[in-house]
Amino acid sequence: MPSIIFLRFQPVWVRLAGVSISLFCAAGGAMAAQEEVVIEGVPVVVTEESIKCDIDPADVPKDISVKRLVDCNSAELVEIDLPGESIAAIKFTITPDDKKISSGTRAELRDMHVAKNGDETWYRFSTLLPGDFPMESKHRLVMAQWHERVNEGQESLRPPLSHRLWDGRFVVTLWNGERIKKLGSKKGDGEILHSQPELQRELFHEYAYKVVWSPEDDGEIVGWRRECLPADVACINGVWEEFIRHNGPTGYTDKEVNGYYFKIGLYTVREFDVPFTAYHNGYGRGASAADIGLTDPMFQ
Repeated sequence: MPSIIFLRFQPVWVRLAGVSISLFCAAGGAMAAQEEVVIEGVPVVVTEESIKCDIDPADVPKDISVKRLVDCNSAELVEIDLPGESIAAIKFTITPDDKKISSGTRAELRDMHVAKNGDETWYRFSTLLPGDFPMESKHRLVMAQWHERVNEGQESLRPPLSHRLWDGRFVVTLWNGERIKKLGSKKGDGEILHSQPELQRELFHEYAYKVVWSPEDDGEIVGWRRECLPADVACINGVWEEFIRHNGPTGYTDKEVNGYYFKIGLYTVREFDVPFTAYHNGYGRGASAADIGLTDPMFQ
């Protein structure tokens, strides 16, 4: 399976007009609205562009689906033209007034690759919540999700693996055919593989996963994480640690599904009262740790 990298950004922290915002290094895109600002005494050009409305569809990699962006504000790229580099941020936003897509409010990008049962697939990405993220407002959000792709004529199931935010609590959930059979229902939260009281804001939380897709006991999920200060572009001071290990079913039978795909952004099926914003970067997917830039022996 060839490796693929998209949304390949590296974090940088920059202060604009006295307001701290998170930024990511990225390749340039189509030009949209421009503004000149002063950063540390140096005038620079800031370009804002909507992934849905400003970027030419021909410039969007074919491996990415933008169908889950409801309007121009769903996913925005802010790019700062500095000497020798381009610094940019992708921001995902959902609001209470957004038109629903597939019965949910969502701003997501999808990796079009479909992993099959028997595949060993590696994934890597980072998530940052801004300092003004409204933790006090009721929410049940999905920030990243590995979704089943059901066969024609089959009912939808539950996404095998998800990153979720429940009123500030960060959880990673698991669903598979064995669990649904045991419960006799697709309702509920699924098996919680990881839970922490709060995901610290203004910090990059980087994740790497090894997933062996299988409806049987030979399935496997191993997850690693590290925290990266925004000013630490290469995350030199971030230390990887294993935080999830699951051996057993990771999906559904070939009769039920024909594979699994990955989505990233923000999504909810619950009603909510205020806008929510999250940043994601550095997404990669491949057949090995090396494919997504992980060379430490701990990943071998």
